[in-house]
Amino acid sequence: MHRILISGASGFIGKNLVDKLIDKNNDLMLVGRNLDMFKTNIIKKKILDLGDVNYDCQELINFNPDVFIHLAWEGIPNYSEELSKKNYLNTLRIIKNIVEFTNCKKIISTGSCWEYNDGNIEGKCKENIEIKPKKPFSIYKKKILDEISIITKKKNIIFNWLRLFYVYGPGQKKESIIPSLIETIRNKKTLNINYPANKNDYIYVDDVIKFINIFINQHVPSGIYNIGSGKGIEVKNLLKIIDKEVNGTNDLYKKYLSIIDENKRNQNFYACTKKIEKYFKNFKLVDIENGIRNVIKNT
Repeated sequence: MHRILISGASGFIGKNLVDKLIDKNNDLMLVGRNLDMFKTNIIKKKILDLGDVNYDCQELINFNPDVFIHLAWEGIPNYSEELSKKNYLNTLRIIKNIVEFTNCKKIISTGSCWEYNDGNIEGKCKENIEIKPKKPFSIYKKKILDEISIITKKKNIIFNWLRLFYVYGPGQKKESIIPSLIETIRNKKTLNINYPANKNDYIYVDDVIKFINIFINQHVPSGIYNIGSGKGIEVKNLLKIIDKEVNGTNDLYKKYLSIIDENKRNQNFYACTKKIEKYFKNFKLVDIENGIRNVIKNT
């Protein structure tokens, strides 16, 4: 059993994580601006706007977590300089308070595969690759990683930075690629994909939650960890899988295929999973076909 503080609990990953952690009888406190979705009275909730520089964090300090899971990032898909910097400052503020005034032993925070792609890295992405991001979102993610690594090392706090690749599953924003393709296929809409030949690494949300659970419960050294499938899948192949699941044929996919520009690709990258496999042996991921089947069933 752990005392776990979670920011961003009302987000896509956060909601799924809370459901699993409650089942394991952990002592939980959730931080966020909107926590109405959590009706249970067995968790503590702190309504808090991390963007308010004058917020009172005394309740968080009194809770004294041994694990802090930071998932909060306001405004996606707004990746502007202004909002990225705001999220950077919000993150530093809450983590510094946790590090300085509690007995927290472990901080788990989410990075992004964009840290690689923004650095023009293609193909297999290894955690030890030097990245040189150029866009605000990735720049500020890297600043968080660099600065919190120093702060936590001084206090002997484990700091796990999870670089999430393309997480999908039930409850995901409908504007995301897989839900939008399901909507297109179901309603036989006009296909509107800017880069149908893009190759991305997709990982099912339940697998992400399982990984986070292992980070919580096992001693995994501080550092960067890719959380992905280790495979790149073209967007057009997602379209094929969805058509088969929804319609039982690939007739609509073949129709769409005739208008797809095979040369329109601006990214091709996927996770190197050797590091994560070292600590999580025999971990079987949900394959893309079964994952998409679950999304279709639950939407």
